[in-house]
Amino acid sequence: MTPERAAALVGRWVRFYTRDLPTPIAERRIAELDADLHDHLAHERATGTGDSRIALGVLSRMLRGLPADYSWRSHLFQIHLPENVMKKQKTAYRSAVVVALFAALTLLWGLGAVGLIGVEGDRADLMYLGVLAVGVVGTLAARFRPAGMSRALLATAAATAVVAVIAFALGKHHSPATSVLELLGLNAFFTTLFAASAYLFHQATPHPTHP
Repeated sequence: MTPERAAALVGRWVRFYTRDLPTPIAERRIAELDADLHDHLAHERATGTGDSRIALGVLSRMLRGLPADYSWRSHLFQIHLPENVMKKQKTAYRSAVVVALFAALTLLWGLGAVGLIGVEGDRADLMYLGVLAVGVVGTLAARFRPAGMSRALLATAAATAVVAVIAFALGKHHSPATSVLELLGLNAFFTTLFAASAYLFHQATPHPTHP
């Protein structure tokens, strides 16, 4: 790959992540990156760097800059959001946190108090600790950002549904302490709560505003 083709790829990426921004802001960002790439190529060639190495350097800079590009874009959306939209997003975020905590604490209480699958103390209940682990790991990976939190809670809801499938596969619905309706109802309850939290986090995520 030539340096020019690598630079063109970077240019397409910049145009992609600025596509729905106000035109003056997008054009300024594109111009800044084009000028930076032009200077970078000229400097590398002046110092005798080979074309292949220059191209790899350009692509490496693009990959290393992806987090910064995302941060810049998210910050810009937040700045240009109307005040009423920001308030709605803050309310949605707080509601999502409340729902997620309620679901997690209720799940822990159920595990500690009476158990959820089979007779009390059934080891199958340990699967729910895996569900909570999905939520915790997802939350840490998301760094509490709403878009990432939405994905984390959606994964937690999916994990809860998987527990129900495994429980049925293990025949736990035949236990005298757990009926089919109880198993379905409990898992549907927690799945719905985690999914509702995911939806609220999605509502709290800043979205592009068109000029």
